[in-house]
Amino acid sequence: MRSVRRVVGALASVALLTACSSDEGRGPRPIVGWSAADDVLHLWLDTCNGDPEFEVVHAEDAVTVTVISTKRDPGDACQDTVTVTLDEALGDRTVVDGATGREAPPMEG
Repeated sequence: MRSVRRVVGALASVALLTACSSDEGRGPRPIVGWSAADDVLHLWLDTCNGDPEFEVVHAEDAVTVTVISTKRDPGDACQDTVTVTLDEALGDRTVVDGATGREAPPMEG
């Protein structure tokens, strides 16, 4: 009986550790925040070492950025950053998150 409890306890521990280091696969990920300086756009994502890649679509009134990354969630302490060089300065254009289709939230500061 004691060995059965140990096995069950070990399996429960493995399941818990696996859940804490979840890997949701690759796909479009929302932009957590952004900042811009001239023609450089800095993006923050809630992925951790997810090897982000991006696609940019320029329009007269907006820049749409779609980021594809692997979602790994070790907690709030780890985010990925992406640096995007635009064709021209962002200016008054809106930054649109291609994953959500909505305006991406700017970082304060």
